[in-house]
Amino acid sequence: MARVALTGANLLDGTGADPVPGQTILWEAGVISWIGPDEEANLEQALVIPADGGTVLPGLIDSHVHISLPPTLTGVTDVENEPVERTLLRAANGAGVLLRAGITTARDVGSRAGVAIDVAAAQRDGDLIGSRLLASGRGITPPDGHGMTISVQVQGAEDVADAVRAEHARGADLIKLFPTGGVLGAGTHGFDVVMTLDEMWAAVQTAHELDIHVAAHVHGPEGIDLALEAGVDTIEHGTGATREQSERMVEDGVALVPTLAPMVALRQRALDLPRDLIKRVEEVEELQAESVRTAIEVGVRVLPGTDAGTPFNPPGGLVQEMELLVDLGMSHLDVITAATSLAAQTFDWEDVGVLAVGNVADLLLVDGDPLDDLGTLSWPATIVQDGVVI
Repeated sequence: MARVALTGANLLDGTGADPVPGQTILWEAGVISWIGPDEEANLEQALVIPADGGTVLPGLIDSHVHISLPPTLTGVTDVENEPVERTLLRAANGAGVLLRAGITTARDVGSRAGVAIDVAAAQRDGDLIGSRLLASGRGITPPDGHGMTISVQVQGAEDVADAVRAEHARGADLIKLFPTGGVLGAGTHGFDVVMTLDEMWAAVQTAHELDIHVAAHVHGPEGIDLALEAGVDTIEHGTGATREQSERMVEDGVALVPTLAPMVALRQRALDLPRDLIKRVEEVEELQAESVRTAIEVGVRVLPGTDAGTPFNPPGGLVQEMELLVDLGMSHLDVITAATSLAAQTFDWEDVGVLAVGNVADLLLVDGDPLDDLGTLSWPATIVQDGVVI
């Protein structure tokens, strides 16, 4: 296999360590084989990519996407009325869009008919060029619950446990629960709690027995209490989390994926949307800002996730989400670490998220320094996934 070397780089390894200038990174057969000073690199029979002082860092991880959904105002309801083949094509294209944005890995947390599982398998088998996916398949929601068009609708602890086993058997890498309503979309609205603690416990216990983690879509303090009591692994959105709840997330090792971008996307269309919807968006934004600021302050593991597939929010906007988290208190280095090694650790990806010998050669080369300007991540000069230059 060809040896490839990227030379003259400012190395940002994803661990949270300060960047190191003048570094070479070598990989072969898709795996990083050497990292060190330029002057010590053995470049014999290597294809050389000069970084010219640019920054090399791990490929980014988007912790919350829906690649099967059309990003329109009514997309989450329209999707169930189209041929599933069309949904599958959209999902496959979405994986490619993510990769071309420098997002080499992503976590899909709910797809119509579970098509994200098929896309993940196609990418893994080399039949598709796209972001590597951790896919939940269909979500689990009560009858007429939020997300019902991308979920299986069940009620009762036994049926919930059976649904978890069915999604795992289908190939799901994680389980997505919808224990509360949402801001908009199909099914239950608002912050109402619509699953019982027994149902949540059944889902979490069954998933953990199968060695997969559980993500819970939660809005409102009551729903957050339920999710924490049930022992979920990640809280998605977490709107309105109190300081005490954030402190419990730290204590229990629960990560928060706040997904700020969807509200921004809706607000930017304010002139075209109903006033009552925009009023609700503004209320949710205010609650999100307060709770995320507090979560960052107390040390919650906050991960960038875009909720791509929601209205006017197509795949690929992870850098915007990272910038929004910086606005709420994260440093540039912290948010890059969250979008690389911390996301990988949370989802048990042992060989991505960090530039280290033996890890998969997923990396980005960008002009300039993202510690000064995160915007440089929006236009990677070079994207490498599994050692292949995209």
